[in-house]
Amino acid sequence: MATAQLYLYKQLRERFQRPYDYYADVYFNKVAVVFSNLEEEADKIARSHYEDLGQYFNPEIHDESDFVDSAFEKGLEYYEAVSLVRYNSKLMWFSTMYQFWEQQVRKFLYDEIKKSGITLCNEKGKEIEFKDFCTNGIRDIKSWFKHFDYDIEKIENWSDINELRLLANVIKHGDGGAATTLEKLRPDFFKSEISDYNLMKSHRTVLNEQVLNINDSELIKYKEALQSFWGELPERLYCKIAEI
Repeated sequence: MATAQLYLYKQLRERFQRPYDYYADVYFNKVAVVFSNLEEEADKIARSHYEDLGQYFNPEIHDESDFVDSAFEKGLEYYEAVSLVRYNSKLMWFSTMYQFWEQQVRKFLYDEIKKSGITLCNEKGKEIEFKDFCTNGIRDIKSWFKHFDYDIEKIENWSDINELRLLANVIKHGDGGAATTLEKLRPDFFKSEISDYNLMKSHRTVLNEQVLNINDSELIKYKEALQSFWGELPERLYCKIAEI
């Protein structure tokens, strides 16, 4: 009987791990720093608006406090809008990093099985193309590894990877089953800095309002978990063709 092999040689293992260092480096040193002076920028916007209004100030008909209020609102509008962009940029980084890993694993499985000289076929005998392989995401990925007698849920950092998976799902879909499960695991993600109330329940969105409270340090934890997956996976796994 033909045997399918998953061969994770040293160079390939390192190639799978390396991108996550860049994910963290680019976020902390290029993306996050773009927003580091947000308050100063908002103050500058407010002052500039106040100066522009001052060109038309007439003490006989204008109340200076109205100009001050208008300038404050202008700065606040900028701060809130760009804060939302900053928040969404952070969430995008978490979500994309997980999707990157899932696509890595999916392609690794497909490529290695094909390299074994095995043609994957569906129940009708038609060859399964990559676009139809592991289309149910992590559920199919776990199933395929079990064909190779390997349970990825038993790896050391699986709980962190699963947590990131749930977070990526919540970022994409908002409230739902994943949000309920994630809140049980990480209730702190759903508490604002000023309240224990779950803001997602009232806003019914994850991206249109700042409802998730995710610390930047979580990115390091998750990137190390994804790297550890590739570090812990055995060099070789085998499966008889009859078991596929």
